[in-house]
Amino acid sequence: MTVVLDPYDDVVHTRAALASHAPQQGRLTVHPTPGTDAAIALAYDILAALGKPVPLAGYRPLDPGPVWSIAAAWILATPITRLTLLRAHLLTPHRFSALLALRRRTGVRLILVCHHRAMRAFLERELRQVDHSIAEASALLPEAEPAVLERQTPRAARPLANRWISLPALTTLKLSTTRPARAGAPR
Repeated sequence: MTVVLDPYDDVVHTRAALASHAPQQGRLTVHPTPGTDAAIALAYDILAALGKPVPLAGYRPLDPGPVWSIAAAWILATPITRLTLLRAHLLTPHRFSALLALRRRTGVRLILVCHHRAMRAFLERELRQVDHSIAEASALLPEAEPAVLERQTPRAARPLANRWISLPALTTLKLSTTRPARAGAPR
């Protein structure tokens, strides 16, 4: 297992990880659905990245067991050997346990990309229990900016190109319109 640190959440690193998605060549990149923390949602995201239909008909929607078994079966039935998970800094204990179980069942190599300055405490604690390595995103993701630029330029002076909008910036954005918005059916 490899943990990739992307402390500034650079869009170039996310693009590089998404560009490496090639299931036919054994590489799966999963970008989890925003705003979900259920283990079943992550299993659905894995199936979607594999190109399989979700949600699955015929299974109880709240029982994650069958969905994780199906995800494992598809990984074993395809040439997938590497699973890259973006937004790993948002993992919950249940989702991380499910990923470890998937790794044990399939032998897939996990790459967890943390887009935050620090990992969650439980993740650091759990990683001590498994064989893993830690790498910087600029070193592992081929299209990423060189780490040398990161160290030479202070964060405040970095150009805004290829950067995500921060949450404080999003909360201060205002909608500016000249006409009031109206709800209703289109005319």
